[in-house]
Amino acid sequence: GIHWVTARKAGKVSNRVPFQLDTLPECFDAESNNDLSGAQPVKLPMIVNGRIDQSDDWDVFQVEGKAGETLVAEVHARRLESPMDSMLKLTVSNGKILAFNDDYEDPGVGLNTHHADSYLRVKLPADGTYFVQLGDTTRAGGTEFAYRLRISAPRPDFALRVVPSCG
Repeated sequence: GIHWVTARKAGKVSNRVPFQLDTLPECFDAESNNDLSGAQPVKLPMIVNGRIDQSDDWDVFQVEGKAGETLVAEVHARRLESPMDSMLKLTVSNGKILAFNDDYEDPGVGLNTHHADSYLRVKLPADGTYFVQLGDTTRAGGTEFAYRLRISAPRPDFALRVVPSCG
């Protein structure tokens, strides 16, 4: 989950910074992975920590899948206070798009007015190689455009949200 960290040193306190922990293996994105020919191979399940380095940058990850398996790709960027407005595509080697997502509404975020992180959940049609492509919808980039991309099978999830009565 996402936790907030505040540093204290010599009587001074820093701003709160979001920090995310997970149990899956992690790696960093490796440039140059900007297109299908330079896609970074990723062994599932994996969390990729990276950034959209410059304008019009795409980070592309190659994964192997089996027919009937469900693949999830989820971006955590805006929820971690990155300015990135992510978009995700899942394609096959000829570039055909199997799934696309721009904004995914996470009810756990509360009063966030712009759900800018992306989420895909796709049942794979055949055994083979697939490409998860991640970019910024505004075509922006830079050192602050960091993300965490989880690529894995679906994980069990349960959340109970209660709204108080207005009576």
